[in-house]
Amino acid sequence: MNQLDELSSLLDDSIIAEYLEQNPAFFSRHPQLLATLNLPSQQDGTISLVERQAAIMRQKISTLEDEITSLMAMAAQNQQLYLKFSKLFDLLLGCEDTASMAKTIDDYLCSALTLDDSQLIIFEQDAPRQHYENLIIQRCGRSNHYLGRINQQEQQLLFGQQVDGSIALIGLGKHGELGLLAISSRDPNHFHPEMDNLMLMQLCRLISSLISRLQ
Repeated sequence: MNQLDELSSLLDDSIIAEYLEQNPAFFSRHPQLLATLNLPSQQDGTISLVERQAAIMRQKISTLEDEITSLMAMAAQNQQLYLKFSKLFDLLLGCEDTASMAKTIDDYLCSALTLDDSQLIIFEQDAPRQHYENLIIQRCGRSNHYLGRINQQEQQLLFGQQVDGSIALIGLGKHGELGLLAISSRDPNHFHPEMDNLMLMQLCRLISSLISRLQ
């Protein structure tokens, strides 16, 4: 057994791997090795280490391109949503009473955002808060809003009829003391707990401010 064979018998994969990790410049000092190293691949047979690295890099680039495309599409959707809500905000600022606010909200959400129904409920004016107390506790809790599905009894309480799909329920005022805004969609997945609710929350802050001024 020659000296190289004796050395090989003392080494295992873990020792070699540890050495290469501690010496990342090894292949820079020995570039000729890169062209001679081959890796087995189920798809491409045996390929060189350089080819394998290039394939991994191409896959990473492709994944990044897909992520960027997805982010750009999401940004475009968010921009359109922002513009639509901005127009609604302008319309609400021109309302002179809560009845016109409720009609403006319902007309705009159904036409511009293709939602199905909305109810602006102002406590004491439409009904005492106690009338909705159980619903608020069970659905909104401390978060002051709920996104998802509700049962038929709750549907009847909020909309006066059965509504299919999902709803957004948001308290008006800092602690929900002014009222509720309920919005329904026939799509059962349209409103869900993980969705971005920034624009809806801003809408309700504006509604709350306007209610306080008009009352």
